[in-house]
Amino acid sequence: MTGDEAQYIERRGANAQVDDDREIRLEGRCARYVESSEAQVPHFPVTGNESAGKQWFDFLIRNGFIAPDTEMSCWQYLMGFSTNQPTDIKPIEWMKTVETARMMLVKVNGSLLEKKQMTVVHMNELAAQCFTKQGQSLKLSKPRKEFSADADAIENFLPTISDL
Repeated sequence: MTGDEAQYIERRGANAQVDDDREIRLEGRCARYVESSEAQVPHFPVTGNESAGKQWFDFLIRNGFIAPDTEMSCWQYLMGFSTNQPTDIKPIEWMKTVETARMMLVKVNGSLLEKKQMTVVHMNELAAQCFTKQGQSLKLSKPRKEFSADADAIENFLPTISDL
């Protein structure tokens, strides 16, 4: 852009990629570049592994852990499997016990918790922002052993890793 008081203002949607490879050159008196995007909805740290996210989604839907009308795009974004924020984002409705929700979140975010890149307190805060149970924000319980088929199913579930 060239010229007196040149301005370039870009309003990017929520689904826009953060980084791009454009080179922007501004010249002129009062040259200005402004870029803004829609407000970001809180979500778990980004892992970018959409394949694992789809496997978790299918497993949780199939076994009745999350509401059957949950949109995969919301699940992928809120759980950090994707960076693409849906336009109309809805929290995930958890259908089983709060303990099984805690178990699933610990399993999905285990490496982040081990490396201290996320704390249990922060995980609990994000759970309350990303999940609901019976129409209320999900409040995770302190760890306790649950003996049930649901707990065993989460404990034994392991998404397959692939480069596809």
